[in-house]
Amino acid sequence: MKNYIGIDISKATLDVYDGDKSYKFENTTQGFKKIVALCKNISETVFIFEPTGIYSYALTSFCSENHIGVVMVGPKESRDFARSLKVRSKTDKIDAKVLYKYQSHVEDKMIKVPTVNHQAIKVQEMLNAYESIQSSKQRFKNQVESTSKSHKDLLRTLTRLIKSLELEAQKIFNKIELLLLKERETKENYDAISTIPSIGQKSALYLCAFFLKYPTANAKEMTALLGLDPVMRDSGTFRGKQRISKHGGQQLRNLLYLPTLCAIQHNDRIKEFYIGLTSRAKTKKLAVIAAMRKLILMAFSIFKSKEKYQPLLAKI
Repeated sequence: MKNYIGIDISKATLDVYDGDKSYKFENTTQGFKKIVALCKNISETVFIFEPTGIYSYALTSFCSENHIGVVMVGPKESRDFARSLKVRSKTDKIDAKVLYKYQSHVEDKMIKVPTVNHQAIKVQEMLNAYESIQSSKQRFKNQVESTSKSHKDLLRTLTRLIKSLELEAQKIFNKIELLLLKERETKENYDAISTIPSIGQKSALYLCAFFLKYPTANAKEMTALLGLDPVMRDSGTFRGKQRISKHGGQQLRNLLYLPTLCAIQHNDRIKEFYIGLTSRAKTKKLAVIAAMRKLILMAFSIFKSKEKYQPLLAKI
């Protein structure tokens, strides 16, 4: 019988609930060992927690190294589950109890010993910093647009800041490229993805970084991780429109929107797929989303096989 432990992770501490009692430990290796000490049989123990970025990396690595099964619950899924239990208060202690109770939704296939790619984690942190700099640069550009042309001193300051941010962003991007492509296997993955029409240097790097984070994922799981899995809302006679979940992967979805539009024009496989959808009365919006999903899964397949993109054979 599985023994579940709910863990709420914060920067410095871990709130733990084992079904009988609440505990608070440090978010360190020593704290993780104290959690293990609560378990009678670690091979039958499952940790349930939310993947909270850098704060959860250490615990995830610990579980990977010690072959501890985990169930990672997305923040939105956790909030929805708490609402279903009519839990109105929110504290770290309560969150740990809610995560413990999530075991009622756990199936055996959801329990996995995590695989940690430290290179992918480093790259993702650098990509997050790169995106933050790009956002700041855009804010200053917007400020330039709303500043009077007569206010030359302010315009010079803003222009100087924009150029400085552009320089720093490029430096980080170059470091990401060096870090990601220094290993031969990853370089082969990147080169293979780059052969897909409409996928440029930046898109290929982002895709490689994302795929490296989830080495054991299959196509269906990858679709869900990117928030491109379809969801329906029907009730009684009401028939809702099909939408995507948008649970995760926002950074990559935003990045690949324009390459998807480009692929619809210049990638023969995506173009044929898109035309087929629109000819069956699918709206253009749905067809673009479906084309993005197909483009990403095409890249995922090529990433795993390291084979170059193969265009469609000419029709006679």
